Amino acid sequence: MELLGKVRDKEAARLLGRSYVSVMKKRSKLGIPPIPPPRSPWSDEQLKLLGKFTDAEVARRTGFSVKTVAYRRQSLGIRKVNPSFRWWTPHEDALIGKYPDEEVARRTSRSLRAVISRRSWLGLGNIFENIRPWTEAEDKQLGMAPDDEIAAQLGRTTLAVRVRRQKLKIPVRSRHRHYWTKQEDALLGTMSDAKLGRLLGLTVAPVHERRTELGIPPSRPFGRGWTKREESLLGTMSDERLAKKLGRTEYAVAERRRHRGILLR
Repeated sequence: MELLGKVRDKEAARLLGRSYVSVMKKRSKLGIPPIPPPRSPWSDEQLKLLGKFTDAEVARRTGFSVKTVAYRRQSLGIRKVNPSFRWWTPHEDALIGKYPDEEVARRTSRSLRAVISRRSWLGLGNIFENIRPWTEAEDKQLGMAPDDEIAAQLGRTTLAVRVRRQKLKIPVRSRHRHYWTKQEDALLGTMSDAKLGRLLGLTVAPVHERRTELGIPPSRPFGRGWTKREESLLGTMSDERLAKKLGRTEYAVAERRRHRGILLR
């Protein structure tokens, strides 16, 4: 009895002159655990297989049991390989948003759930969900503002707006550059650059640049024209000093002087 659990069951059976099965049953009945088989050390080459192949394949290549492979992999914090998993290619990603999810799934031989998950991971909305035809009025708005602003106005996704705009070959509108319309050009010179800038949501600089580019003279401040005497004083002193003397803004004096081509003396 003292041999049970201290030597292997086969060795205890030999020493006691009993069968292997009777020794194993007796040990199990007494609740004595068996001696585990000696562990073979894992080589660096074998450890590199973990996580790259399925546990069954690693077991086949190393000679360990599947259970041993799984335990070793888990102890190292290595994820289990999904035999059905494959990485998305750039070509497959390009199909998402271009075609409905069902069509992408068919073309890539993937599940619909996998396509939806990938589209969500890429941050793309489903432009084909509850899709409605584009109206002529909506098409006219494309390119008039950045795609995300148009999308918010039309109640569509930014991706849907971009795809539609590109299909109609309409250039994108940048929010970092102002595109002047004929109606806005008509306002140049009718009021001060600062006032027009506030009206259009711009600073004075782009308004002044556009007006100068079109050769439009600035508006007369407060509707008061320049007299010959006032113009004779331009450049004779600093714009700031002359502005105070004439009761005009420094900007108005500087603009008038530049318009007349007069340099400061």
